[in-house]
Amino acid sequence: MSNQPTLPETNPSPSTMDIDPPPTNHSTKKSKKSKKRTASSDSDPDSSSSSSDTEKDLINIDFEFFDPLPHDFHGIKLLLRQLFDADSQLLDLSALTDLILDQKLVGSTVKVDGREGDPYSFLSVVNLGLHFDTPAVKSLVTYLHSQSTSTPLHELLTPLFTPKEDGKEQEETRLAIILSERLINMPPDVSPPSYKMLLEEISYAVEDNEPYNFTHYLLLSKVYTEIESSLPQSSSPPPSSKRLKHSSSSKKSKSKSKNNNNKGLIFNFHPEDDVFLNNSIGELTYKYKHEPPEESADSKRAFQDVGILPRGRMVLMTKEGFEKAVEGL
Repeated sequence: MSNQPTLPETNPSPSTMDIDPPPTNHSTKKSKKSKKRTASSDSDPDSSSSSSDTEKDLINIDFEFFDPLPHDFHGIKLLLRQLFDADSQLLDLSALTDLILDQKLVGSTVKVDGREGDPYSFLSVVNLGLHFDTPAVKSLVTYLHSQSTSTPLHELLTPLFTPKEDGKEQEETRLAIILSERLINMPPDVSPPSYKMLLEEISYAVEDNEPYNFTHYLLLSKVYTEIESSLPQSSSPPPSSKRLKHSSSSKKSKSKSKNNNNKGLIFNFHPEDDVFLNNSIGELTYKYKHEPPEESADSKRAFQDVGILPRGRMVLMTKEGFEKAVEGL
């Protein structure tokens, strides 16, 4: 299995991206392109010392949208492993990946190296009505249901996770489980067109009398909390003056105060999750069953004073709520 590629790191603050709208003709699959431009901060034109920094560096990246293809198996499986994190070992990711690849009506990937490249992002749904008896889907449903035990979401999920019995009067509900993940440094701009294409594909499938007329959507996502580092603070060189010493002390206390204020807060890996939360009828952030000890959060530090401890999240939406959320992305 080849190593998963990563995008070049760029400065996100001044970057802009233009994403072409999804295609309106459903007979042809996505072949849209978008560009990301990253420019350095503007310098003072009157400053001769910074004249060499006035040139803008451009990094152009084309993002193309494709159907999930057979050679995407390993890339999608790696993204699923990233999505379920420590609990990925509890699920049959290979079978879930095969299911995603076998669905010809819905789902998309985002690539930068053309059709034969590796997927940097994917989005698809598990049609519970079609695949409930599949062992991998049963395992996923059991896992999600158990994670919601003793929570308000459990009562909402129970009828959605229970197949309709023949001859029994029961309100018809049809659930789609949304599976979506992307590389950690992928720009969020690829998300809106992916979701809009998904809604288009579902609409076309319904027009063709396919069983994709969902009443509810369950989005699976990933969040994190910040954990104060357990590593010893690195020693800094002695200050050259009392003024410098005072400045260093103030900075340290400010950083410590910020870490304490953020303790217990939930942060999104994907900024679009807030839009889905605002249109949900229930949500749950849960700890992984095989969650590593908090001390391991230091291994996920990236130039910051705190560790990162991932969590799982479920967001339940009605059909109307999901469509409204996608429209608001």
